[in-house]
Amino acid sequence: MFSSLTNFFTNTSKKKSSQSEENNHSFSNSTESLLVQSTKKNPQLDDQSRTDASPQTNLQFSEDDVKNVLQDFEKLDFKNSNECFNEIAEDYERRKKSDLFNYVILNKRKYITDILDQRLAHKDQENFRKKFSEYLLKINEKMNYGKEFQNKLQFFEDRVEEVLSDFRKLNFGLKDNLCKDDKDNVNYNKGWPADPFDKIANYYRWNKNIFLFNYVVLSKQKEIISILNEKSIPEDKRKNFKKRLGRYLLRIEEGMSNGQEFLKTDSAVAFFDGCYVPCAYAKRSLNHYDHLSINISKPGCSLEISRLFTNKIEGMERNKNEVKIVEIYSNDKRIATVEKNDNGKRNYRFAKDATCDMKIRWSAEDEKGNSVNCFISLNVNPSNIEIGQTTINGENVEVKEILELAKQNKDMLIENQDLYEFLEECPENVLCEEEENIQPQGKEVVTTPSSILHDVELDEISEEKDIINRGRIPWFFGS
Repeated sequence: MFSSLTNFFTNTSKKKSSQSEENNHSFSNSTESLLVQSTKKNPQLDDQSRTDASPQTNLQFSEDDVKNVLQDFEKLDFKNSNECFNEIAEDYERRKKSDLFNYVILNKRKYITDILDQRLAHKDQENFRKKFSEYLLKINEKMNYGKEFQNKLQFFEDRVEEVLSDFRKLNFGLKDNLCKDDKDNVNYNKGWPADPFDKIANYYRWNKNIFLFNYVVLSKQKEIISILNEKSIPEDKRKNFKKRLGRYLLRIEEGMSNGQEFLKTDSAVAFFDGCYVPCAYAKRSLNHYDHLSINISKPGCSLEISRLFTNKIEGMERNKNEVKIVEIYSNDKRIATVEKNDNGKRNYRFAKDATCDMKIRWSAEDEKGNSVNCFISLNVNPSNIEIGQTTINGENVEVKEILELAKQNKDMLIENQDLYEFLEECPENVLCEEEENIQPQGKEVVTTPSSILHDVELDEISEEKDIINRGRIPWFFGS
């Protein structure tokens, strides 16, 4: 009965992958890598002594005590009781073991949600998650929640006031929670009705930085509640806002824990920001894993982007979910968005001020019927795109020699264009002859909007501009 619990507790649960590590660099399909030279170092990543500084980790309970609580969660009648979370919480309170129960809630959240995930389909988890998040917010007033993730995002500390200022702008008096003023950035929500907390979460997803928002929600709850209390709003709306806040706390923990399990690197922080409640406005169905945000904070971190759309962790396999959109950040800047379209192609777009290298590898068949390995690198900066290197079987070739082979790359797009279409347009955008003559030998310079980009290794992030591309494909936060 407790076999799955043993796996949770000992951290030995198997992580499934639909693509083995051995095949990650195979040329049988197009692969794209991203290399980021971070412009702002996160000192917390180098200070491992601080990652466990959370007050709740200092409480002394034996492993057996903790295991017993998790076993009690496994005994819950998830399917037939709408109050099973409240029942177990009240039971520990009657037994005067609330400190132990709270410790487990704060430190073993992922194990609890994994148990829930095994016992109930995502569509049937809503009531338990509501009770869980309400309790979490209540006890978090005494214990610091999510300290491990706060530490990973500590570099956002100097931007806290920016987010708190946006919380002050929330309008609780709108009829049906609908804002029709598209100049009211925080409340507009693309003209869709939503709870005020959902609106500000969406605002940071679409227009700013979701990791910045997560840091403030994790570390500044008292300040957020204080802002809420300063507003003259009905009590039911005040309570609902707090419920949403508690729900989002749980969502951060689950999404970032699963993200780290999926990414398998300490050089970046990942957050599964999927759809928890189906939304007709954004045409999104229930999928906890459909949206993945990644913040690269260590210089030189290389990510193979293509594998993010094929690899799966156990929860994704169990719920038959997959990644559909990947957002790449480097600390306080959004770098790239990669979306899998209806045809299964990865469509790459970059922010206007992104500076990076894009490296694409694929296999093809030449005119003689021989299998060949193809490679192209693109160097992107805010004003142009340079074709860096083109090779066939490791031998340098001119761009025109690889064009026909590029037609066989059916896996990725650059700004809605197939690779060969993008390359074909390059000569039309070559800089004037005088400028060409001063370029490094072996490179062609292309004057192209820098929003064209994505499938990749990122080399460097520009510090020249702070404003990034705000045009995003909308998605909706349902708490």
